[in-house]
Amino acid sequence: MAVGSDYKHVFSPITIRGVEFKNRIEMAPTSPKFTTEKGYLTTEHIDYFRAAARGGAAVITLGNCTVDIENAQDEPRQVAIGSDDYLIGLGRFTEMCRRYGALASLEINHAGLDTNWEYNKVPAIGPSSQYMPKELKRAAQAGREPVRALEMSIDQIHEVQRMYIDAAYRCKAAGFRMCLVHGGHGNLIAQFTSPLYNHRTDEYGGTLENRARFGIEILDGIRRKCGEDFVIEFRVSADEIHPDGMHFEETKEYLRMIDDKIDIVNVSCGLHTDIAYFRYWSPKMYMPRAINIGYAAELKKILKCKITAVAGITNLDYAERFIAEGMADFCAMARPLMADPDMPRKYAMNKPEEHVPCTRCGYCEHRISQIRTVACAVNPKLGREAELEDGYVRPARVRKTVAVVGAGPAGMQATLTLLERGHKPVLFEKENVVGGNLIPASAMELKQDMKDYLDYIQRKVMECGADIRLGTEATPDMIRELNPDALIIAVGAEPFMPEVPGIDLPHVHWAPDADMNKCPVGDKIAIIGGGSVGLESAVTQSSRGKSVRVFELVPALGGTSETRELLRLLKEKSVEISTNRRLVSIHKDKVVFTVIGTGDIEEYKCDTVLIAAGLVSRRDTVQAFRHLLPETEVYIAGDAQAPRSIGEAIHEGFNAAINI
Repeated sequence: MAVGSDYKHVFSPITIRGVEFKNRIEMAPTSPKFTTEKGYLTTEHIDYFRAAARGGAAVITLGNCTVDIENAQDEPRQVAIGSDDYLIGLGRFTEMCRRYGALASLEINHAGLDTNWEYNKVPAIGPSSQYMPKELKRAAQAGREPVRALEMSIDQIHEVQRMYIDAAYRCKAAGFRMCLVHGGHGNLIAQFTSPLYNHRTDEYGGTLENRARFGIEILDGIRRKCGEDFVIEFRVSADEIHPDGMHFEETKEYLRMIDDKIDIVNVSCGLHTDIAYFRYWSPKMYMPRAINIGYAAELKKILKCKITAVAGITNLDYAERFIAEGMADFCAMARPLMADPDMPRKYAMNKPEEHVPCTRCGYCEHRISQIRTVACAVNPKLGREAELEDGYVRPARVRKTVAVVGAGPAGMQATLTLLERGHKPVLFEKENVVGGNLIPASAMELKQDMKDYLDYIQRKVMECGADIRLGTEATPDMIRELNPDALIIAVGAEPFMPEVPGIDLPHVHWAPDADMNKCPVGDKIAIIGGGSVGLESAVTQSSRGKSVRVFELVPALGGTSETRELLRLLKEKSVEISTNRRLVSIHKDKVVFTVIGTGDIEEYKCDTVLIAAGLVSRRDTVQAFRHLLPETEVYIAGDAQAPRSIGEAIHEGFNAAINI
């Protein structure tokens, strides 16, 4: 007999200003980049959110919607809300949400000082004139002079305030029962409240009361124009973390000032105006989960308005506990609902183990940074709702037998998608367990998100009902005997071991083997390679009390936010990293390098050498299989094609399966 959910708190409805929220789950704001160039909502953009609305979230929020796309754009294909021309698209969005019983919301924003010159070709404006960190970086990359942001006049302040107020009213006109006013992360309202950016000496600067005036006048104006039956959620950075920014004690005072002007405070943290502080509002896989819940819980004790916790809340088990314990009223999540929009439905049906865990791998953010539409590493359907007919794969017209060689991420995803389409996959895996390189990729103690996904996908594959042949290294003869209609080669990659004297010594190992305790490790370790594998191993081994030093060929590390997080952890552990070092030889008690640029010879005493110099595709194996069938019916996916990320591997396995 059917029963209600065990998650009584997260699925309890709540009514605010006559607006009923069917549960306490918000889809946090995201910007999938499916609008037109001028910010009009498209069918693709609306359908991207449809899956989360259908999956059971109570609130679906359009992210980073600009009140002035002509002068204050800070990202490509940004949703615009600056005129009534946008009402048709906004109305279609609200109607979509209403169909599923969800509330539509919209994050009203103005980038202020952080407006991107490349989009508008006008100087940014804000509380005070200054050069912004991201503008300095963009200018250097473009080889141009940086453009100094200008201080807003009083007339400009009033004009921009009117834009915020009109945008909120436009939401109401389009059928929204609520909106989210962005007062955090270093956007314009936060720029006025923060001493980091506001250096004014008039009525909009100086004391907190003055710095808060800009936002307070906006909130008062929204209430006057939108009425008492419209819910105002307000996003804030509880602490900007920046040493010269706004900190929690002052934020508490600020929120007491606006407590009766808002209905919900959305408690985030950090800044997006300075890349060093991104990590606090979009925490990475190496960081603790639910990093802002402490701020939310303290605000819950002192404010009358409702509290939304956000950032690193990876599943509804956390949400249930936070709400049950009175730490928050709502929990907002973006990446977990991108990984599995049906997560609320699965929890409501008391099947939490069926939800697809978000790995917090950064694949979605990397896509956006590359000026591409959003995609998810573990959900290859995300962003392809139109192509895949509302997110569902098409049943195969002809059921085929498909051989899948290799059960890493690409092979596992291919197998599941082939079954979904009605094909008959036969999965060959030479090891006695599925997972491939996802297993060593989950070795680091801090990567609980990746471990959770590994556990999920292993269980899902082993229970899927496919013909799975573990401990079986496929051969061309096996494939010929099976005589499949199609073949997916997903044989992965193997560690690259540099050809230097001493590479075969017994104290030399592949770094993940050491992290998984598959080989003996001494007390003083040299790690060869400063990519993610080497840095993760350095964190792991130093956490175990080992003395570690990393050696890298290139002159500098960095680049991705994930790498920066690893470097931060290594700095905390005082792990040295030597760049511009080329490995020459390995000895039983030392390693020898040449210093690139000077040619100097360096030695490092150690008792263990861990190799993290990358992977190489198993090209010989690929060649042995790729001509066994008509070449159009053979697909190469994942690391077998070239070493790549988990997201690329999963997408390639998925694509191969939907093409057969």
